[in-house]
Amino acid sequence: MQMTSIEEWSPRPGEILEVVPTADALAAAHHAPVSTARPSLLQESHIRTAADRRAKGVDWSPWLAFAFRVPRPLDRDAWLRAANCFVTGHGTLLTWFDTATSENTSGDSHSVTLTRRAVDPEQVELELVSRGHAATSDEVRELVASRFSVNTSPLEWPAFVIGAIDHGEDGFTVYYGIDHSHTDGVSLLLGVEDLFNLYDHEAGGPSESMAKVGSYVDFSEHERAATEHLSLWSPAVRVWAKALFKVRNKLPSTAVELGLTPGETARSVRVDRVLVDGAQMADFEKACKSSGGGVSAGLFAILALIDVALAGRTSYLALNAVATRSDPAYRRAQGWFINLVPVATKVKPDATFVDLIPSLQKSIRSSRVAAGVPARAIVDRVARVGGVKVAPTAVPPIVSYIDMRSFPGGEHPVADEIHALGGPGNTGDLSMWINRRSTDTYTMVSFPDTEVARANVESYLGAIAALMAAVARGEVVDVAAAKDALRVPVVR
Repeated sequence: MQMTSIEEWSPRPGEILEVVPTADALAAAHHAPVSTARPSLLQESHIRTAADRRAKGVDWSPWLAFAFRVPRPLDRDAWLRAANCFVTGHGTLLTWFDTATSENTSGDSHSVTLTRRAVDPEQVELELVSRGHAATSDEVRELVASRFSVNTSPLEWPAFVIGAIDHGEDGFTVYYGIDHSHTDGVSLLLGVEDLFNLYDHEAGGPSESMAKVGSYVDFSEHERAATEHLSLWSPAVRVWAKALFKVRNKLPSTAVELGLTPGETARSVRVDRVLVDGAQMADFEKACKSSGGGVSAGLFAILALIDVALAGRTSYLALNAVATRSDPAYRRAQGWFINLVPVATKVKPDATFVDLIPSLQKSIRSSRVAAGVPARAIVDRVARVGGVKVAPTAVPPIVSYIDMRSFPGGEHPVADEIHALGGPGNTGDLSMWINRRSTDTYTMVSFPDTEVARANVESYLGAIAALMAAVARGEVVDVAAAKDALRVPVVR
């Protein structure tokens, strides 16, 4: 799977088909009963942030999507059945959120309450409709992107768009987009595999139908309940407190100069770059292990050294995106099964890659106790003591590493042209997603679209690639090497 900006997606032309609910199904969803399951803290924060962005007129796409091509002629009836099985098989896809605004007693402020409503799967009836034939890739992209932008609101049902582009004898391309409150990167990978297998099964192929999985709706309620008994002495809270103490109670921000003033944001841009090839990554992994850590510790060590080279910092803190699918019931479920945990270490001016690995591996290991407790709940508590200020609609910078070789859908034996798609956004920082495939390891970064940021991010990514390759060759990598790797002059 290749992470791709929707603007850079180049689908093949063809007839655009969409699977949509019937009028009766939409009516049933509109009157769906209230669910006792509260939204997860991630869902609630995301929905409030999206509302805040819309109110300010910010061009922000709160959806995620995937697309893949099947090099076989499309069986439309089989595709409709497959889509229906996928939608009804995941509880979160059957829910939407109702909002109610209430005024406080003094009348000077308002609060918004989110209430989940759940559609009965027995009342879900889908049909296949044609949106017409698109003669060019641009036409396909514009129509599908418009559907993603307009028809994936979590405040109505469905919050997803699902369909296929029929290329005739050249096969067909599946497209699927949904509000981020119902999905994550792993869910996209799983979705590719599940939709392919469901279609293959319905079309008479050897694949099995989708097994019953747990629901993110249930997970969300259990997660909310678990946060109600947090205290400053809870293990997860203490992990965060120790990490923030190392960086003087400041949440992370990139050391890369982005051309913005503090607190300022701009339209985001996404850039991807191959860092190392498959053989180099294997050698990089060996170097990490021989130094007492894993690949994640090695990647954070590289980023920490570059941080010091750029800004002279004496400590490093990153927000590491980790999966929360420890319960086998949720291993293949669709939902936002992600949390952020801190990875922190002190960095001496003469520190080397080898020096940093043990402390970073220890931090990664220690942070596991915080993986099951929503970061938002912890940071809010720690902030009251340590003075950390976090806006309720803040979107923090993250670092994510996924070994796609271990996930179905990452590298598929039949489907090709597999893309994880994202739309335009707005940011004041830099986030990074690093993905390992059999052939290479690449990164996608999101950052403000300014002239300064484009120049500096190019230098930054070049430095990461150069240092990873140097580690793979067995060379000594330190702060001096990081400075040398930043070949492009830093624009101030």
